[in-house]
Amino acid sequence: MHRAFLAFAQTLLIEPRCPICDGPWQEPQTPTFPCRHCLDALELPPEGIKGLEPLRWCALGPYEGALRQLLLKVRQPTKQNALATLVQMLSDSLSLPSAAVLVPIPSWKRQRTNPLPQRIAMGLDRPTADLLQRPRVGLSQHHLNRSQRQTNLIGAFRARPHNPATALTSVWLVDDILTTGATALAARQALEEAGHGVAGLICLGRTPARQRRR
Repeated sequence: MHRAFLAFAQTLLIEPRCPICDGPWQEPQTPTFPCRHCLDALELPPEGIKGLEPLRWCALGPYEGALRQLLLKVRQPTKQNALATLVQMLSDSLSLPSAAVLVPIPSWKRQRTNPLPQRIAMGLDRPTADLLQRPRVGLSQHHLNRSQRQTNLIGAFRARPHNPATALTSVWLVDDILTTGATALAARQALEEAGHGVAGLICLGRTPARQRRR
C-alpha cells in the first residue's frame, strides 16, 4: 500500500503540466509549450501578427480575449512560467537580422514599475541594451486619449550618451502592449536623436484598431 501511494505521488510530481493553466496535458507535448486547450483559447497566429503603423511592429497576437486576460496576470511572480512560454512563442515567430539589438522601454513609474519589457527582451535571447531613460515621472497612458498621450510623452525619454563609433543601426524596441504607439514613437525619437537607427517594435499584444483611443 505504501509503495503504491509513493508511486502515485511520484507520478504527480513528474507529470508534465501546462505552463499556462497548470493542467495536465492530454497528449504528448514539449514541456514548455501550452496544452491544446490553452492554444485553442488563445487563438494565436503561428507566425504572429505584424504591421507598419505607426511604426514597424511585430506581436504575438491581438490584445483581446484570452491573450489580454493572460497578459494582465503575467506580471505576478506565480505566472513566470506562463510569461516564459509566451516569450518563447514570440521568439519563434520573429525573423530579425543578426545585427538586431533589443531595447526595452522603461516604465513611467518610479515604484511598482512594469517589469515585462525587460523580461521579454531578456527572454528573447538576443543582444539587449538599456539605452533609454525616463528623466521624469509621467502620467499613466491608460486613461488618456490619443492627443493627451502624445502631449504626456513630450520629453518623456532620454537616450543614454553614446560614442558615434558604437551607434546601433538596428534597434528593436520592446514593450508588452502596443496601443496607439505614442510611447513607442517617443522612445524612437529619443534614440534617433542620439544617433541610433530604430527598426521597429516587438511586443506581446497589439490592441485592435477598434479599441484604440482616438
